[in-house]
Amino acid sequence: MKRALIGAILAIFAGIAPVIPSAAAEQPSSTVERLHNTLLAVMKEAEALGFGGRYQKLLPVISEEFDLPFVAHYTLGSSWDELSGEQQHQFIETFRELSVVDYARNFDGYSGQHFTIEEETPLPRGRVRVRSKLIDPNGGSSVVFDYLLHKADNQWQIVNVIANGVSDLAVKRAEYRHIIKAEGFDSLLSKLKEKIALYCQQAEASSS
Repeated sequence: MKRALIGAILAIFAGIAPVIPSAAAEQPSSTVERLHNTLLAVMKEAEALGFGGRYQKLLPVISEEFDLPFVAHYTLGSSWDELSGEQQHQFIETFRELSVVDYARNFDGYSGQHFTIEEETPLPRGRVRVRSKLIDPNGGSSVVFDYLLHKADNQWQIVNVIANGVSDLAVKRAEYRHIIKAEGFDSLLSKLKEKIALYCQQAEASSS
């Protein structure tokens, strides 16, 4: 310890920056675990929070752990470049709202479930798949989640969730691209807002 300290001091006086060991790089599974921890907290407090409370608790976490601008861009494909900056912003924010509403309405109760992290698998183009399970101790079916992540601004963020083999991104991409090409951007945005309103009504009705 003394030698290391003396070496660092001598390096400073010599005008040479000492090499300080950096903290271990964060793993992709850390992103998934933060999402899981929030989902479990929301599930456990579901009744007390209500739908609106669940939404508010999930909003900052989903905004942080998902690369929503990237996903929004990807779902529209070549149509994205035809939108104005304001339209792109509108779509990202509507997409964000729909994503949070989806989680808030689906994770609305708790009966002992827990998440496990099964494995991390490197993928092409620097991406990683984190496989996890939502396990129901009461004999219900477990749900297998495959999270696809990439690194943006030196942070691992989720770009797709595959639940029991069904890709959320693939479903949205097919639906949204069809609507925007057939009916235009305004129609797509209107349909998404209608879906948000419907989901909110259904969630609030079920909790009342």
